[in-house]
Amino acid sequence: MAVDILSVSHLEDIWLVTLKVYEGVYKKDEYIVRVVDVPLAPTVMDEASQIAVMKAFVLNQVTKHMRHGSLPPTGMQIDGQHVWELKTTSSSL
Repeated sequence: MAVDILSVSHLEDIWLVTLKVYEGVYKKDEYIVRVVDVPLAPTVMDEASQIAVMKAFVLNQVTKHMRHGSLPPTGMQIDGQHVWELKTTSSSL
């Protein structure tokens, strides 16, 4: 997939993620995704971990929109209320 993250920044509960999107009909050198209503990250999560989780979250959301052909042309805003909810898997061997 040709979606690259150029930058990630945040101020309180709003995160801005700038992407470069070159996939199918989408050709954007700078595509801004605003993630709003983001709660405080768990205290055990350092800054690098927060950025990694946010990158994965945004890529997932953008990919879903692109698959449905509905990526807004000038940027998008997504709800980040559940961004820190990590799914865990347990295996019992």
